[in-house]
Amino acid sequence: MKTFVIGIGGVTNGGKTTLAKNLQKHLPNCSVISQDDFFKPESEIETDKNGFLQYDVLEALNMEKMMSTISCWMESPRHTLVSTAWGRAEEVPILIIEGFLLFNYKPLDPVWNRSYFLTIPYEECKRRRR
Repeated sequence: MKTFVIGIGGVTNGGKTTLAKNLQKHLPNCSVISQDDFFKPESEIETDKNGFLQYDVLEALNMEKMMSTISCWMESPRHTLVSTAWGRAEEVPILIIEGFLLFNYKPLDPVWNRSYFLTIPYEECKRRRR
């Protein structure tokens, strides 16, 4: 079955989840997988020399579990009939995967049909993170 997978990466608090959820509302055949759902338990997160938990690294995420979730979707995607520009109905399930470190994880590279990286000004990012 034909599928279409979109990767949305970008800075923390940059609007990735908001964009993905809004797209999902407008695309009836769309599913979303969020990288934020795959953080390891706090007890498994490393700390830096100052004692701060290091959430902003790939090692803080269970990427194997995320890849498994993506594989399950690819094997059995949720889909509906969608009209094409040519007037035919075609089944094309869409998966949006969003997260701040998506493009740092090389096993995901062959999955993307399209990938987008969101940026926002530093001051806005700081304001949102507060």
